[in-house]
Amino acid sequence: MARILIIEDNPANIELMSFLLGAYGHTPLSAADGPRGVAAARSERPDLIACDVNLPGMDGFAVLAALKTDPSLSGVPILAVTALAMAGDREKVLAAGFDGYISKPIEPESFVAELEAFLAAAPAASSVPASQPVPVPAQAPSQGSSAALEERTLLLVDDDRFMLGVLNDMLVGQPYRILSACSGEEALDVLDHEAVEVILCDQAMPGMRGTEVLARAAERYPKTVRLMLSGQPDLSEIEAAIASGVADDHYVKPLGARTLRERIDEAFRLQSQRAAA
Repeated sequence: MARILIIEDNPANIELMSFLLGAYGHTPLSAADGPRGVAAARSERPDLIACDVNLPGMDGFAVLAALKTDPSLSGVPILAVTALAMAGDREKVLAAGFDGYISKPIEPESFVAELEAFLAAAPAASSVPASQPVPVPAQAPSQGSSAALEERTLLLVDDDRFMLGVLNDMLVGQPYRILSACSGEEALDVLDHEAVEVILCDQAMPGMRGTEVLARAAERYPKTVRLMLSGQPDLSEIEAAIASGVADDHYVKPLGARTLRERIDEAFRLQSQRAAA
């Protein structure tokens, strides 16, 4: 699959784009401004570059001009990421030398397909993404039978409904029940009414942050296994939660489907041990 460099100053956009690319099996690279984007392109030699046009300081057009002078990057498609808000913006972007453009706000359902169209040997985006592999029999946990595992429940917590959908798709066919919550308050309500063994919770949520959700879950339901999933650069709160026993582990977005399934299987095994202790 492809290595794709995203040059974007908005951390939320980088997180979403990276998550989507990772879910489809691509390797996302990122840079938060123009100079670092140029340096990353020259050092990493990606297969494709998606660059925000309205970067502060060195804007997307300046990035494009710098990259076009590098012979080693001559075959790398460079796409503009822009809102195309004004009449003539599309023509301006293409006339400047961009190979194409991606409109903002990006559409998660079609974003990867739009990028793959510019990859010389990319698989069709309509094909099954890496987050939906051909089903294979799930490995039975080291303790308990498959039937017992099917009775167990995973709770996914994320304020982004699309991300919840992506995570659910990654776990299709796994032998356990999956519940979802879009906020900390909703997650705690689910826990009060449903038997849940494993919780996978996003950190950066409005209102109640993930670490607070897991702290309350640990107090009320100490035998649950509590996992964090986050793409945020500041891990101080998460590291403190792990050190105090509030969280059991932390995984960085984007997380591939196979890795996610393996981590959840490990969490159920840990929960079995915790429940039996």
